[in-house]
Amino acid sequence: MDRNAFHNLVLLTKDIGGLTDGKYMSSSEKLAMFLNILAHHEKNRSIKVDYMRSGWSVSQAFNECLRAILKLTPLFLVNPKPILEDEIEDRWKWFKYKPRYRTRKGDIATNVLGVCDRDLNFTYVLPGWEGSAADGRVLRDAVVRRNGLKIPEGNYYLCDGGYTNGKGFLSPYRGYRYWLRDWQGDNPPPRCREELFNMKHARARNVIERAFGLLKGRWGILRSSLWYSVKVHNRIISACCLIHNYIRREMDVDPLDIDMEEQVENQPEHIDVIESSEEWTTWRDELAQSMWNARSNQ
Repeated sequence: MDRNAFHNLVLLTKDIGGLTDGKYMSSSEKLAMFLNILAHHEKNRSIKVDYMRSGWSVSQAFNECLRAILKLTPLFLVNPKPILEDEIEDRWKWFKYKPRYRTRKGDIATNVLGVCDRDLNFTYVLPGWEGSAADGRVLRDAVVRRNGLKIPEGNYYLCDGGYTNGKGFLSPYRGYRYWLRDWQGDNPPPRCREELFNMKHARARNVIERAFGLLKGRWGILRSSLWYSVKVHNRIISACCLIHNYIRREMDVDPLDIDMEEQVENQPEHIDVIESSEEWTTWRDELAQSMWNARSNQ
């Protein structure tokens, strides 16, 4: 984060997040300590030496900043943008009008479900489930929550093979090559419509891999075990995602991203159940066939 972005973040945490200057510690110093802990997973005893503060003051400042950042959720969490009809980039045009979806486990203790858009901004984050929880169970919880994941009728998210191919969620074909490395080097090109579909699906869905890669690369606190309570742990994950979005919005160039390799009437407003659908599977087959026909005609 550059100085200008940091200065603006200080103003936002004060004006909207409620962060205040103390008698002996400014908001800027509090936020600097907070970001230092997130980025480098510094322990309290290290921070209090670096900043010449008591351990109690460091702990208080951390929790004040954490609460302030979470109050900025409406400002930092990005709304999904549809892929338009005139999209020209190949990896997106087959999935026009749609946002992107995929989950990823942070570690064996915490399961984090994340949604991002094509610009690597998080649009939804649900931390907190134990790492042993099935992906489908976490997704169902996200959908049925009062303020949970919303899937507008007529749209869908791209997800990996760990999820069912049902209304609102488009998964790849199982039993066929899928990962980007399967199409690189001396590996043969797609040999059937299912493989072609999987290749295009993987290229588009790769943005969530990059988003989580940037998140973990930026915040050292997410790369190792935490000694905070589960409640604070989950808040830290959410705060990291929000500041990630803020940095990408405020800075013209994200230094961590430079070298990263790319991988009807009476209808409900949102989808609120997830189940396998023969209609959805047939639609996926038709989409895959359209891709195959377009490739054959080139």
